[in-house]
Amino acid sequence: MEFAAIDFETTGYEAGSANEPWQLGVAIVSGGAIVETREWFFGTPLTPDYETFSAQWEDLYPVLAGRRLVAHNIACERTILTRMAPLTKWGPWTDTLKIAKAMYPGLPSYRLGDLCTMLGAVPDIAGRTWHDGLYDAVACALLAMRLGACE
Repeated sequence: MEFAAIDFETTGYEAGSANEPWQLGVAIVSGGAIVETREWFFGTPLTPDYETFSAQWEDLYPVLAGRRLVAHNIACERTILTRMAPLTKWGPWTDTLKIAKAMYPGLPSYRLGDLCTMLGAVPDIAGRTWHDGLYDAVACALLAMRLGACE
């Protein structure tokens, strides 16, 4: 089982602006364990102190290219990667939200945090919590392993 669990944090649609990624967290899983974590911060109108996605492409691309990509509700992550690099073929993709809904129908919530709590897959990363790209990527990786999502 080898994959990269990813999570973007975005600016949202502040004051009519585009929804831009400002953070990407990645947890690389190999042999049933998280073997590496990485994160990037991107410059946007709301976070101008960082380099743009394009400026960090050479560092980011080798980490994601050619790997199975896992996300909780892949629509966001797939949309951002496709928009930022439209000529790149990403994936294959695995969606932990879709798998959790199939395995546990009828739950009151399928939020990443609720599923991780239910399955004992809550990350322990000092100074970090939910809605942090790296924290959520690690949580998604742990959840994917608990669900057997990429076996």
